[in-house]
Amino acid sequence: MAKTTPAAKRPAAARKSKAVARTKAAAPKAKKVPVPAGVGKIRIGIIHGKVFDPIKVGTHDKKYPEKFKIKNNTGPNADGWGGQYHADVSTGLKINRLHPDVFDIDFMKMEDVSRARLEKNHLTFNFWGDMSIALMNGKPDLARKIMDVQKRSEACGHYPGWNYYEWILHKPRYMKQCMQAGIPMIPTIFVDNGFDAKKVLKQIVAKGWDKFLVKPGYMSFFGVGVINGKTQDFVDNIEPLLKYEKENKKMKEFLVQPYVLKPNGKVFDEIRNFFVDGEWAYSVYTDGTDYEGFWEQPQGALKEACKKMAIRAYEQVKKVAKWEGKPVDTLLNRIDIGVVPDKSKKEGWRIFVNEIEPQMTTWLGRYCPFVIQDRMGHACVNQARKLLRLSVAKGRKMPTKREHVAQLLDVLDQRLGPAKA
Repeated sequence: MAKTTPAAKRPAAARKSKAVARTKAAAPKAKKVPVPAGVGKIRIGIIHGKVFDPIKVGTHDKKYPEKFKIKNNTGPNADGWGGQYHADVSTGLKINRLHPDVFDIDFMKMEDVSRARLEKNHLTFNFWGDMSIALMNGKPDLARKIMDVQKRSEACGHYPGWNYYEWILHKPRYMKQCMQAGIPMIPTIFVDNGFDAKKVLKQIVAKGWDKFLVKPGYMSFFGVGVINGKTQDFVDNIEPLLKYEKENKKMKEFLVQPYVLKPNGKVFDEIRNFFVDGEWAYSVYTDGTDYEGFWEQPQGALKEACKKMAIRAYEQVKKVAKWEGKPVDTLLNRIDIGVVPDKSKKEGWRIFVNEIEPQMTTWLGRYCPFVIQDRMGHACVNQARKLLRLSVAKGRKMPTKREHVAQLLDVLDQRLGPAKA
């Protein structure tokens, strides 16, 4: 979870960038086009709950609902972090601010998610409340209910779509695809049919890895289900690895990787690249071990190299992101590029893709050069136009007449011009 970094700890270039951090992204001016009488509104669901993803101080909606404010946000027993106002709810409020005569917003937490609830909406954006988060929170029954919705993504109007979502959750799928495209990643032994401690240890020894880690390949997050250590220690005593095998016998997919450290022995850093509505938008440095080490990545060769690699990875995302069977840009992706200082390289470092995350992730909006909820609000409007056009054309059942939805989309087109492809 991101925390505020004291200015003195940030590089000079990063401190300078904070001076413009509150500048709002240029927004397209909407023409004044009235909504036809009797067509109602488009109802957009927002599944929220990232209470650790605050927005920039002073940029909150003045009518931010009292019930959504995270007031217990400091100390060891806090429910959230970073203040009362967070990105998920703020984005939903922005959508409504942009076109109050077109959109109604249905805010819900993941506990509220059901097929019946989502079928009352024309479209629902899930920002934090998918089945993996429910499982992480120890709620298997809720996870099954949410999965029932997610598997019927287009029919329930739930975004993101199921196949794309599963491609990300099954990390070996996107890793193998990226590797086949020549994108650098950490060397990996892929275990696809259950963990066999003796077999895996033999493979590790053959690789010559001094240290290694093992983690689940499906729904792997926050260090859950990880074991790591020195190879020779496990050769001398394999019992901890056998215990790990037994504890995880229900899992099929695992990733086995060398333990990647910086020359100082600490875990590698990351530059997290964010794509909004299909375009690279910003990047944030995150320290591998210092949980207060966050800032907008300064301009320079490293930023550009990471951006280029992230764009290459995003090209792979685009191959699987679809709605109603048609390719679509994603609403938001975070592509984390690992960085390790390396004097043997001309640049002085080596980089690799470490993670691809969907929109259900930390947006780190306090560290980007614009107001995150403004950019995301516009992106959600654009996404709604594209996705609903496809669903109307598909003949999907909707809570209001499809022709009324089409008329409202026509209004948005007249106000904003054609939706970004």
